[in-house]
Amino acid sequence: MEKGFFKKNKILGINLLYIISLIPIILYGFYKNGIVVAQHGFFSYFLATQYIVIPIIIIVLSYVFESYYYLGIKKEKDSHSVVNSIVPYVNALCYLVCGPTNYLWLTVPLIIVLDIILKFIDNKLSINQVALFKCILFGILTAMSLTNNANLYEASLDTTVTSPVSLFIGSGIGEIGITSTLCALIGYVILLFNSYYKKEIPIFCIIGYAIVSVIMYFVGGLSFNELLVNTFTSGFIFASVFVVSLSTATPVIKSGRIIYALVVGALCAVMVNILNFNIGIYIVILIMGLLSPLLNKFKISLD
Repeated sequence: MEKGFFKKNKILGINLLYIISLIPIILYGFYKNGIVVAQHGFFSYFLATQYIVIPIIIIVLSYVFESYYYLGIKKEKDSHSVVNSIVPYVNALCYLVCGPTNYLWLTVPLIIVLDIILKFIDNKLSINQVALFKCILFGILTAMSLTNNANLYEASLDTTVTSPVSLFIGSGIGEIGITSTLCALIGYVILLFNSYYKKEIPIFCIIGYAIVSVIMYFVGGLSFNELLVNTFTSGFIFASVFVVSLSTATPVIKSGRIIYALVVGALCAVMVNILNFNIGIYIVILIMGLLSPLLNKFKISLD
C-alpha cells in the first residue's frame, strides 16, 4: 500500500461509512428472507446465505468495474477515483430495493447497464440511480406479471402482518431491504458520523410526509393506525434515509435541500396513503432529483 494512502484518500473512509450503514439492513434481509424461509423448508440454509453473499459480491464487483473504468479506460495514473467511488454503495442499494424472489439474471444486468449508461453521460442530468433502477425494474416486472414482493414463506401464508410494531421491526412484505424501519433508522444513526451525508434531508422529508399525513388524518378520514401501517409497509423511511439523500441527485445549497426534502416527503405521503402506489415514492424521487439543479436557485438565509 502506498505511503500516506488513507491520508490521501479521506473520502474512502466516508464511503466505507455509507456501506457500513447498510449492514443492519443486509443482516435483517438475510434473517427475514433467508433464515426464516429456510427454517420453514422452502430452501436450504446454504441458499439462504445469498442475501448476504450477493450484496458483498455486488460491492466487490462494483470496485472491479470502477477500476476498469478509471484505470483501464480513462487511463488515470492512480486508484484515487476508484477507492473514492460511491458506486458500490449505490449498486448495493439497487439490490436492496429488489424483491426477495426477483431474478438475478434480470436485476444484476440492469444494475450493470445503468452503471455504464450513467458513466457515459457522466450523470449530468442529476439522475437518482437507485430511483431510476427501481422504476425500470418495476416496469419490467409489471410487464412480466411478477410484482409480488413476498418471499417464498410469506407467499404461502393466508394472512399478512398488520401490527404497526411488527411492521416497524420489519415483519411486513416488501423488498429485501425496505421492510425494517428500525434497521433504516439504525443506518441513519451510523450515517450521522459521515460528514458528507446530507443528514437534514431525511428529517425534512419525514416532516413533509408527516404534515400531509396529519392533514389526511383530520380531513381524509384515515386512522392513525392506517397511516402507520401504510408508512411502514411502503419502505418510505428506508427511501428517506438512503435514496432521497443520494448526493449525486440532490441540491447543493441547504435551502434547496430543505425544499427538495419537504416536497418529496409531501408527495410521497400522497402516493402512499391516498393512491396506495408505493412505487410512486421512487417516481417522486426520480423527478425531484432531475429538478434539483433548479432548487439551487432558492438561496435564502439558511445558507
